[in-house]
Amino acid sequence: MTPPPGSMRLERTLGRGVAAALVSCLAVACAAACGASARPPAAEPPQPHPAADIVVQGAVDTELQPLLAALAGKQEIQIAAWTFWRGRIGGKTIVVSRTEVGPVNASTATTLAIRTFRPRLIINQGTAGATIPDLKLFDIVVGEATVDYGAFRSAPADAGTGVDLSRWTPMPHRLRLDGRERVAFDRFPGDAAAVEAALRIPNPRGRVTKGIIGTAFEFNREVDRLVWMNKTYGVVSEDMESAYAAGTAAGFKVPFVAIRIISDSEFHRTEFQPVAGEYCAAFVLELVRRWPVR
Repeated sequence: MTPPPGSMRLERTLGRGVAAALVSCLAVACAAACGASARPPAAEPPQPHPAADIVVQGAVDTELQPLLAALAGKQEIQIAAWTFWRGRIGGKTIVVSRTEVGPVNASTATTLAIRTFRPRLIINQGTAGATIPDLKLFDIVVGEATVDYGAFRSAPADAGTGVDLSRWTPMPHRLRLDGRERVAFDRFPGDAAAVEAALRIPNPRGRVTKGIIGTAFEFNREVDRLVWMNKTYGVVSEDMESAYAAGTAAGFKVPFVAIRIISDSEFHRTEFQPVAGEYCAAFVLELVRRWPVR
């Protein structure tokens, strides 16, 4: 039986519509697949490991070598852009963290270390510049506190009046601990037990002293600026990671201490000495060995 002409036109119209829809779906699917292949795969979330006794941080390889050499049963763990090594030192589970340089790296690496390894203590260590003339090359500063000396508020000033550091006043970081009221931190205190333990470790190349460690994503070589930093924030050294790692640890309520060796000083015209990083790591290694298992 021959279908009516109208019915045949309807079937042809429906057929064209279905074909067009199929072509459209295939195009969308192809575009999605091409877009997905063009994007880098998302980093997988870190998987928790058994709790570590200590995480020791250093920004660059020269600040890590003595620690890595002492790490027994070393296992490398890569999480996105940050590298960790897990092993044993002196009967304790130790994680060595290469944070990389600056605030973004320091904060992120510290967060990953806490969430992945759940340490009982974090030690941030490495090189620093002196902000006072009293500190000499290879002296070691144990951080009774760390301060972000790049956090400040300036008073209003009209165009043409110049930049005047006397108009700059420190501005605190604020953390909403436990999700309640914000708590102001003009500095992040170092763990008292870790500070006292570090002060008992000998430094064969200089003094070991307690002080306030300063941090900002800066490398300052103007003596007047260094003097201002000490006068305004009380800092005796400057680096690029300590305070950011300390603030992250404070938010997670993990004990923290910063230990820095003087690698350069504008007061004594001492250029940066990379070997200082190894000296600091060797000092911290001795602290790790002596730290009691808890």
